[in-house]
Amino acid sequence: MSWQTALLLFPGLVIGLTIHETAHALSAKWLGDRTAEKMGRISLNPFRHLSLLGTLALFVLGFGWGKPVTVNIYNFKRPKLYYFLSSIAGPVSNLILSAIALAIMYLKPNWLIMWICLSVFYINAVLAVINLLPVPPLDGSKIWPCIIPGLKPTVSKNWSRFWILFLLVALYTGLIDKVITPVFHFLNSLLPAA
Repeated sequence: MSWQTALLLFPGLVIGLTIHETAHALSAKWLGDRTAEKMGRISLNPFRHLSLLGTLALFVLGFGWGKPVTVNIYNFKRPKLYYFLSSIAGPVSNLILSAIALAIMYLKPNWLIMWICLSVFYINAVLAVINLLPVPPLDGSKIWPCIIPGLKPTVSKNWSRFWILFLLVALYTGLIDKVITPVFHFLNSLLPAA
């Protein structure tokens, strides 16, 4: 990915990651776990959620990430259900942001608002889809064990490095493209006519 493309996508990433991580923190608080709140993660300040390495990776590797929100499943009265709800809050917030950006684009705003909305629309839709994959440290690794009977919603941190390596390999071998390309085709079909 060129630095120009990364720069175009940057507003969507900043807005998307900030809302995504805030949604995790806020939903966890509402459900009984105040861990993220105590860490100052219920905030719309992007600097509380952006990872320096993850932001730089957008420009170098073509994808980026934020600082994950810490959730203590043992603070929930109904651990499996509440962990599921706090985990899915991030991807749901991305879908809502994407829908709002699309609606604004149909209002034909000026070029600056249109550019920001286009960035928010694409990035947030992709963040939602990617985060549903059952691969640590993505949200899907927390969501699916809460849904599938017999699985426990905990992942050993020892495996996280392996999965990050897997994600990098999947990205560079084109495996991720098999998920993303149909998403982009669908998103393009939703855009207003020029």
